Amino acid sequence: MSKKKRLAAKYRARRIAFALLLLLLLALGAFGLWRLLSRAEAGPESSSGSGSSGSQSLPPATQTGGEPEEGISRPDLDPAPVEPQGPVIDKDDWRLVLINPTHAIEKELDIEFDEVNGYKFDKRVAGKVRELIAAAKEDGYSLAIVSGYRTMDRSRMLYANKVAEYQAMGYDEATAKVEAARWVAPPGTSEHHSGLAMDIVSGDYYTKYNDLVEAFENEPEAVWLKENCARFGFVLRFPKDKTDITGINFEPWHFRYVGEEHAQVIMEQGLCLEEYLGVLD
Repeated sequence: MSKKKRLAAKYRARRIAFALLLLLLLALGAFGLWRLLSRAEAGPESSSGSGSSGSQSLPPATQTGGEPEEGISRPDLDPAPVEPQGPVIDKDDWRLVLINPTHAIEKELDIEFDEVNGYKFDKRVAGKVRELIAAAKEDGYSLAIVSGYRTMDRSRMLYANKVAEYQAMGYDEATAKVEAARWVAPPGTSEHHSGLAMDIVSGDYYTKYNDLVEAFENEPEAVWLKENCARFGFVLRFPKDKTDITGINFEPWHFRYVGEEHAQVIMEQGLCLEEYLGVLD
């Protein structure tokens, strides 16, 4: 072969090698671009499991803590159902009957009575009253009931007497009625009509006081009652900081039966019955 032919063959071989190299580079570039586009579409999380030994990468929401797509149920992400707090409140429950100035009764309730120390109570509550008094005695405290069930006529008389007291102090009749109602519930609005309420004080109360007064809250018996009443299903019905809701002045001697489970919530959360029942009108 002549020298000229050898050079021509050498140049053809170089051109072929160059063409092959160029094709290889183009193929590698296309492959790299495809990988980049695939990762962009799959999201950054898709690469996190590429080096793991046989494990599958978790869905994006699980890895990042994000929210699952709308309409897709994820057992591992859906929050557990929230259980209701406290007992179910049934306003038809006899233990939760509300009697106050805005929820008055028009006639006497049909009640089966039982007596405790000479005072009438709803028969279903009398046993709890006895248990409370006995428990206080075991702890060294003597308690005395001073009021239980009241008829509407009895409330009418007590209210009229209180109105007369205010009028004697110089109040006009309208103002006297308003002030009297803060201490003695007018007939039809008193919890004592239910047979579920009682006024209870220390055994020696009337050797210290002539009437029911707020100062009783400082007596050991009042402290014991407030701390232990819920164990027997009772609540302090007219707390000091709820007078704007109840419309009744603070009465550290007035306790009302609502049942142990309800009483526990009311006393622990510092509520009055109106708040607990969601009746604030």
